[in-house]
Amino acid sequence: MGTRKKVHAFVRVRPTDDFAHEMIRYGDDKRSIDIHLKKDIRRGVVNNQQTDWSFKLDGVLHDASQDLVYETVAKDVVSQALDGYNGTIMCYGQTGAGKTYTMMGATENYKHRGILPRAVQQAHSRTLSEEKYITSKINLVDLAGSERLGKSGSKGQVLKEATYINKSLSFLEQAIIALGDQKRDHIPFRQCKLTHALKDSLGGNCNMVLVTNIYGEAAQLEETLSSLRFASRMKLVTTEPAINEKYDAETNRTFVTYDPMDEIQIAEINSQVRRYLEGTLDEIDIISLRQIKEVFNQFRVVLSQQEQEVESTLRRKYTLIDRNDFAAISAIQKAGLVDVDGHLVGEPEGQNFGLGVAPFSTKPGKKAKSKKTFKEPLRPDTPPSKPVAFEEFKNEQGSEINRIFKENKSILNERRKRASETTQHINAIKREIDVTKEALNFQKSLREKQGKYENKGLMIIDEEEFLLILKLKDLKKQYRSEYQDLRDLRAEIQYCQHLVDQCRHRLLMEFDIWYNESFVIPEDMQMALKPGGSIRPGMVPVNRIVSLGEDDQDKFSQLQQRVLPEGPDSISFYNAKVKIEQKPTLFTCFLRA
Repeated sequence: MGTRKKVHAFVRVRPTDDFAHEMIRYGDDKRSIDIHLKKDIRRGVVNNQQTDWSFKLDGVLHDASQDLVYETVAKDVVSQALDGYNGTIMCYGQTGAGKTYTMMGATENYKHRGILPRAVQQAHSRTLSEEKYITSKINLVDLAGSERLGKSGSKGQVLKEATYINKSLSFLEQAIIALGDQKRDHIPFRQCKLTHALKDSLGGNCNMVLVTNIYGEAAQLEETLSSLRFASRMKLVTTEPAINEKYDAETNRTFVTYDPMDEIQIAEINSQVRRYLEGTLDEIDIISLRQIKEVFNQFRVVLSQQEQEVESTLRRKYTLIDRNDFAAISAIQKAGLVDVDGHLVGEPEGQNFGLGVAPFSTKPGKKAKSKKTFKEPLRPDTPPSKPVAFEEFKNEQGSEINRIFKENKSILNERRKRASETTQHINAIKREIDVTKEALNFQKSLREKQGKYENKGLMIIDEEEFLLILKLKDLKKQYRSEYQDLRDLRAEIQYCQHLVDQCRHRLLMEFDIWYNESFVIPEDMQMALKPGGSIRPGMVPVNRIVSLGEDDQDKFSQLQQRVLPEGPDSISFYNAKVKIEQKPTLFTCFLRA
């Protein structure tokens, strides 16, 4: 690349129903915007006010999707950054024009991702392994909103912050003007922290793109003109992109070997795998792709050996027969090892369990009784109804969540009661204010009829009217105080309602997990969940328990219909979103009394 080039400037217009078609017009090539203002008749006949402006840009994005914005604005900058060129993507505009939405996007939908997550995805979709390595950086800048203080109506701390923001943006514009002037030798980057932080991002050897976000409404036309002027000044800035390339002869060659692994290396990996499974080794160091493949191979070898050992142990301890071998089953029936229904000795019957067939010399004892435990309830043959099971769950496993749910609900009811009482008190004060105003107006009219004025024209207020004024003042003060308390109570009610909804959702989700784990476990997991099995209570994954009643093929078809049309990469996005939503959390409401 190496040649000087202008900064690319694009304009993105926020969609609105009140678009000013008579004042804002786009060029046929979608690269220009014409602004027309009507003259202010209040300035008289001699009016030299400018009414028309025309701005040349690199593109106008009107009603553009996030995909189109990224393809037009950022894709080339990111791909060139992977080749070693620094890049800068900056969003500028007034508050609410869509700068943060353009840069970050929305988290509710995968299609609404902004420039930043798409750039990260594009950067990680490519890996390099060469002796030459490159370094580059991409600066993604989301500037604060710029608007006149008189329009924003800010006060207090917000006004102070807005003043500092406008001051920093003014210094940024001065730096942009200096960069666009070829005769200027000094660029004022050190005027404020913003320009100093963006020193390496403005001009220089990087690819720079500006996205100017504007409103298309007539009421925001002044701020739109200001933003477009900034974009025009930015287009005057020239850059000279240069690749950042370094040479390292030993890059990616530290642990690379091309010879096949010998027996000693394979034995060492096998030992590491066994120690990892036993828990004596925390992690296996990754050296190369060849080593990773051999680690997986040794995992398969160890698993196969364990299966063979278990099978040989069972064959030595028990006499195994095939269920379809009717001759063998008839023989053991005569020996008394099978009941009338054809169940083998050791086959599970509701509570207990067994494995295989006992030897022919073994007979069941007549006084053998099943051991019962009183600490854990036995699994019933027929699952109870969900309302009955839910009451049992609230008293046992879900007692803590149910307690928190009841506490939050009681706090919510108490806040609602206080809000109702406060509302009634406010209404009573309002009625008293109206009565006092009527009495005060009557006193004023009576005084005016009597003509009680001093010689100098000053009003004479009697004691009764003065007391009414003081009373009205106190009532208004009480009204404002009570109304502020009501607003605080409404905020607390909204917060408590949110907590109650979350606790209710958590209680129902935990109940579904407990109910499915206790009564709806499929046959392939029953043996593992019984005493002595490989899965203990509480070890069944949440997503496995919740989805026991669903068919895998149905879930896969639903996932294909919902996710795959958006792109294969969206599966990772929705999986991460589901994991975040299923994080176990308990919420308790602690508010002032």
